Amino acid sequence: LSTGVPLARQQQDLAKMMKLLPPKPEPPSDGDCCLSGCEFCVWDLYDEDMREYQKQAGIVRKAFEDQGKEVPEHLRPENIRDSVDPTMRAFLDMEREMAMRIQQEEEENDKSDN
Repeated sequence: LSTGVPLARQQQDLAKMMKLLPPKPEPPSDGDCCLSGCEFCVWDLYDEDMREYQKQAGIVRKAFEDQGKEVPEHLRPENIRDSVDPTMRAFLDMEREMAMRIQQEEEENDKSDN
C-alpha cells in the first residue's frame, strides 16, 4: 500500500495524531447531576465531549487503517463507546431529540413570522 509519502513520515503523522487526540471523557459521577433538568446538564456536556472524542478517535483509527497499521486497542470501536448506563443513555438520547425538535419548531416559526 503506497501513498507516495515516505514510511517514516507516515509514522510521524500517526504519532502526531495520537498526541493530539484528547483523553477519553469520563462520565459524571453519581453526585454530579442534580436531576433538576438544567439547560446545560453535566450529562449533556459529557455527551457532547464523548461525541467529539468518538469523531476524533475515528479519524485517527481510519488513518491507521489507511496505512495498513494495526489500530491501537483504545481506538477500536468497542473501546470508544461511552460507558453510560443504558437507561441514562436512552434518557440523554430522548432529551437531545426533544431539544432538536424544539429548535426546528422555533426556526420554522421564525421563518413564518418573516
